[in-house]
Amino acid sequence: MSLVTKIEERKPGYYMVTLSGRLDGNTYADCEEEIRSLLVTDTQAIMFDMSELDYISSMGLRVILKTRKDVGSKGGSIHLINMQPQIEKVFEIVNLLKGMTLFASVEEADAYFDAMQQKVLEDR
Repeated sequence: MSLVTKIEERKPGYYMVTLSGRLDGNTYADCEEEIRSLLVTDTQAIMFDMSELDYISSMGLRVILKTRKDVGSKGGSIHLINMQPQIEKVFEIVNLLKGMTLFASVEEADAYFDAMQQKVLEDR
């Protein structure tokens, strides 16, 4: 099985990356290539929608961690939404959920991002 990576800009600097299929040793390089365009200074947040991700390997975890490091070094953040139970278990096992925000749905994540942006505007 392959991986389909869909990238959508929700708002300027805020991206949704939907992963469908398997993120493993055979597909991670293509995923990294797709995400590379988001690793710019104006990226505030990347949401990984994992509702259609069936499997993740250590190389798939590497993609998420590398993206978190790259975006975080520029002040941005990574968020995971709609994780399948088997995917969440893998993250729990390797203790990678620490420091990441999990959202139950796109709507919940969008509401959080709206509030976060509003706070920045109010603090000006």
